[in-house]
Amino acid sequence: MQSDGRFDGLVGLLERRMVDFGSSPLLFKLDRMPFVDYSYGNWILRSYFIYRRPKVEAKSYEIFLRPLEKDVWLTIVVIMGIMAVILKLIFANEIRIRKSNHMHGVESSWSFLLLFTLGAFCQQGATCVPKLFSSRIISIFVFLFCILVYQFYSASIVSYLLMDPPRTIFNLKDLLESRLLIGVEDILIDRNYFIQTTDPYAIQLYESKIKGESNSSGFYPPKEGISLVRQGDFAFHVETSTAYPIIERTFTNEEICDLEEVQMYRTQPMYTNLQKNSPFREMMNFCMFKLMENGNMDRLRKYWDARKPVCIQAAKKKQIHVNLREFSCGLVALCYGFSFSLVFLLTEFIMRSNVWRAIKHMFRRTSGYLYPYTE
Repeated sequence: MQSDGRFDGLVGLLERRMVDFGSSPLLFKLDRMPFVDYSYGNWILRSYFIYRRPKVEAKSYEIFLRPLEKDVWLTIVVIMGIMAVILKLIFANEIRIRKSNHMHGVESSWSFLLLFTLGAFCQQGATCVPKLFSSRIISIFVFLFCILVYQFYSASIVSYLLMDPPRTIFNLKDLLESRLLIGVEDILIDRNYFIQTTDPYAIQLYESKIKGESNSSGFYPPKEGISLVRQGDFAFHVETSTAYPIIERTFTNEEICDLEEVQMYRTQPMYTNLQKNSPFREMMNFCMFKLMENGNMDRLRKYWDARKPVCIQAAKKKQIHVNLREFSCGLVALCYGFSFSLVFLLTEFIMRSNVWRAIKHMFRRTSGYLYPYTE
């Protein structure tokens, strides 16, 4: 409808009686009722936001901690502590029996037991060979427990990388809060929808992600919009009858399997239209009814309405990409290890050097001056 209250386009032609009926179906709207008569519906309007499923970006430490729940991690830490205590008792007993603290590398210090336990969890083996049966039995079961935990943990990480990312967008609100850029097919129906809608999420979506300085920057031709969808991180609102053929021609099977859809407005029937009080109305209704009755209407609709592209899961290829951001937690842990090692190295160097002896000697002399010996 124009600013003067008159219609343009097909409705305007019917209002001015320049055509008897329209070959293109129209949506049913109350403001058109005084000027247009409707016959049976002959088309279904389906429009969706189509996008490739965005990858969930988890924090680096979450990727390494995700395979096990918090209570499982806590249980493992407690078990490691219990194992360290038992190992200390058994190794101390072996040292006492064999009368040697260094025979075959067996020690009972806490630092050695920490290295022994962590080495077992990391599948690195042990630096000592226990001789007593009690020591060997506990060592065997420590390694058995650690290999079971390690296998489950590593398999969980691999399965996380192989599985499809979970779906996180289900409605307009989720789409609004996502990082996806938004585009809309440049057709009158969608432009009018944003003008007339009262849906708060649709209004906010238009104002924040679609509307531009020229009020048209978020509207694209179908081919351009679908091409942006293929590149990723872009959602395009388009009629399925227009989008599906383009997707079938240009997308690979893996890209088709990544596609998801979110509906902005409900699926609507579109109707055959005629002049108001047209003498052809009864004839048109009869013809449309016969087409529906003998199945030709359904056959023609299926012929012209494109089918949804099918994802062939058996032919889907899975490519795993692990970027530096996901691996950064391991690098951070390594840097912390280097830092602590250098700090302790410097401390040990000072304590074993002449500098440390000079400091102690100076401290003794200073103490002597502060607290002189008296009878």
